[in-house]
Amino acid sequence: RCPESGDRPMTALEVPTHLVDAGLIAQLLLGALAVLVAVAAPARLRSVLTGSVVVLAGIAAAVTGSAALVGAVGVGLQIPVVLPLAAPLEPLVLAPDRLGGLFMALAGVVVALAALFGIGYAHGPAASRTGWTAFSVFAVGMQLVPAATDAITFLLAWELMAGGSTALLLADHASREPVRRSTVWYSVMTHLSFLFLLAGFGVLAAASGGTSWASISGAALTGTPATTAFLLLVAGFATKAGLVPVHVWLPRAHPEAPSHMSAAMSAAMVKMGVYGLLLLTLRLLPTGPRWWSIVLIALGTVSALYGILQASVQADLKQLLAYSTTENLGLITTAIGVGLLLRDSGQPAVADVALVAALLLAVSHAAFKSVLFLGAGSVLQATGERCLLYTSPSPRDGLLSRMPSSA
Repeated sequence: RCPESGDRPMTALEVPTHLVDAGLIAQLLLGALAVLVAVAAPARLRSVLTGSVVVLAGIAAAVTGSAALVGAVGVGLQIPVVLPLAAPLEPLVLAPDRLGGLFMALAGVVVALAALFGIGYAHGPAASRTGWTAFSVFAVGMQLVPAATDAITFLLAWELMAGGSTALLLADHASREPVRRSTVWYSVMTHLSFLFLLAGFGVLAAASGGTSWASISGAALTGTPATTAFLLLVAGFATKAGLVPVHVWLPRAHPEAPSHMSAAMSAAMVKMGVYGLLLLTLRLLPTGPRWWSIVLIALGTVSALYGILQASVQADLKQLLAYSTTENLGLITTAIGVGLLLRDSGQPAVADVALVAALLLAVSHAAFKSVLFLGAGSVLQATGERCLLYTSPSPRDGLLSRMPSSA
């Protein structure tokens, strides 16, 4: 029953509405608690306590996203969490719709699994105050990206995700030189993505007169502003998704990142790029010219082919999985482009099939890539090796040398 309505029973759609509201607040509180615990907890309890809180934050995101997915069917009953700003801007609002709910639930499940694995796996710098604080910020920022209803909130959550992941990747730089180089690549590319998004959303806000998704979509932009914003935003989202040619951070960052972070990055973080492409083409600029679809198909096809070819010749287990991510994100982007092309061709039913296929692949990729990266972490922890093949004359070099002989 709804507390403010006396004896009137809740309707079926009001229940998930209140879950969305409570879930968003829970994520913010749990994120703040995780940072506090990471800073204040003693070293021997830090991983257990902080990891447990992050697991709870992931579960809250999964429940929130699922509630939004069920409760936002055509009626918009969400109760937004409004964060007022001192500056004369529109208030920050978190209120996921059905599409955002799906990606929030996906991110929440992946974060919960990665944090649970990290409790026993994290060691050294990854288990330090910096390591767990960065992972907590990264996780909560990633979970809030799909909940944003305006460009400012979106970019703030995006930067939380980018800053937390960069700090965690850099945690082991003092003892391992490759980490420094990988972090430079990752930092440059992730902030290049932010600059593209900032410029693209700036064009949309200037042309529409507002920063909210409702203002931008209601303006029905066309012509030069729409095309400029489309190209800038596609570049920003493609960089985060790891599509060719802006994929260069993926095979460098994944081998050097802690494996629970690699799982969260590959299974969930890159999906925020997919979410951005869907948000752009289905809601913000849904009436673009046909060549926009062709751009997405070309990006996706090249990425899928390049990714699988590179993955097939990698000896490093985590680099192989990184290139596989580029391949799968290419397939998802191709499906989105095909769906948009079919929609523009007057075949909405077939277009819906292509878009649903893109979403299904996004969910399935999150599932199997989480398992693969966490499995790679277990192998690395047990053997100290991530190289699959011989790379030197040493008889114990590479995982292949440790497998039982079939002869």
